[in-house]
Amino acid sequence: MAGQIRHTTHIPEWKVKEVDELVDKISKSRVVGIVGLREIPADNLQKMRGDLRGNVEIRMVRNTIARRALEASPAEIRPLADFIEDQTALIFSDLNPFKLNSMLEKGKQPMPIKAGTRAPKDIVIEAGETSFSPGPMVGKLQAAGIPAAIKGGKVVINQKITLAKEGEVVPAKTAEILKTMEIFPRNIGLELRGAYEGGLIFRSKDLAIDVEGQVARISEASARAFNFAVEIGYPTPATIGPMLQKAQTKARALVLDAGMIVPSMMEFILAKAAANASAIAGLASGQKAPAATAAPAAEEKQEEKKEEEGDTAAGLGALFG
Repeated sequence: MAGQIRHTTHIPEWKVKEVDELVDKISKSRVVGIVGLREIPADNLQKMRGDLRGNVEIRMVRNTIARRALEASPAEIRPLADFIEDQTALIFSDLNPFKLNSMLEKGKQPMPIKAGTRAPKDIVIEAGETSFSPGPMVGKLQAAGIPAAIKGGKVVINQKITLAKEGEVVPAKTAEILKTMEIFPRNIGLELRGAYEGGLIFRSKDLAIDVEGQVARISEASARAFNFAVEIGYPTPATIGPMLQKAQTKARALVLDAGMIVPSMMEFILAKAAANASAIAGLASGQKAPAATAAPAAEEKQEEKKEEEGDTAAGLGALFG
């Protein structure tokens, strides 16, 4: 205990007070997160804070103070201190970490890439016409490795080209020409490195979810489960209606097929019988005489067939009057 007192006597009072305030804030917040602030211009940061007001509170403190506050908090939240590095801030919110991450991602703004930084993704220039007038711009594009030419009084890029692959260092000429062409490969904003909620620590990769894709997959799974339940006859409040309709349809088809005497189906049974009788009568009365140009053996067979069909027709005629 004495050792702890001697240690804290060298810490300024304002630091102790700020740590205590953060510990209290952490204990009362549903979600606590660590965000990165690197390369965010001051005016952009102010705008982001204004846009997030009401949903997120951002506390910009020294890394040492943020770390001390987390280490003085309950054990389950202490691992959040591992995400503190470089330019960092603490955020507090009542939104769950997934909604919080989605909100921060939507708040990011496109920014020019700086010379000497690494490309966050493949930087691709598409072929086609540009908005530039013929002149020195063609030379600048070519100097940056872009195959440009003048065609029809316009500056045209002859073919699609990748200026920098993901992870490659962007040269000064490339950075300059990209800014001139208003191509901004980077999205600058608050980077949620980690978040705490309900005893769990979420990393940034855990929070990067394709919400629309997940909803589509869940909807597809739900539809398949519903169809399967109806098919196997698994009764639930949602499936009982379609199951009864399916059973009714099958029952009606069975009655019609078997000709069962069911009062409510007699109209349909008689209609089917009449249609069948009409079809058979039409077939029986519509036979044509065989051609007389066949060979003798074929003629004999046709005569035999004709006699059989005649007998059949006579029988049907007696049956249907």
